Amino acid sequence: MASESGRPILKSKYDYKVYFYDVNGKQYQRQDVVEMVLKLLDGTSMTIKEMCSELQIKEQSLTNLMKTMRENNLITNTKLRRNGYYLYRTQNDCLLATLLYPNPTDIEKQFKIKGRQTRKSEQGTSKSAGYGGHVTYNGSHYDNLDW
Repeated sequence: MASESGRPILKSKYDYKVYFYDVNGKQYQRQDVVEMVLKLLDGTSMTIKEMCSELQIKEQSLTNLMKTMRENNLITNTKLRRNGYYLYRTQNDCLLATLLYPNPTDIEKQFKIKGRQTRKSEQGTSKSAGYGGHVTYNGSHYDNLDW
């Protein structure tokens, strides 16, 4: 995919290089292996060991690929274990989950934002402890303030 200027749009810091993975004795590019993993996880949860035995891929290669897929929100760790290994599943298992939990950027696009205001702590009102209207700052808290 390329932008209007013709420069490639990078989705991940790992997309600078073309990676090849040895799956079942054949060389595949990263995107092909990602599609294989997503197809394998379609509607089920599996451990990395189970996926390695299904795809005939080295465990270290799949572990590195799973890290990239988690960073790009393609899969998620279920925090459940089978035989001591974590189970992984696709990010959106069903259409209902997609409808009930929309992307925050999609929600933001539904509203018209008239303006944004940013404020700093120095712009707020200061509370005095009663000794000359002077506020003493020590570290991350106020000393002797009456709230």
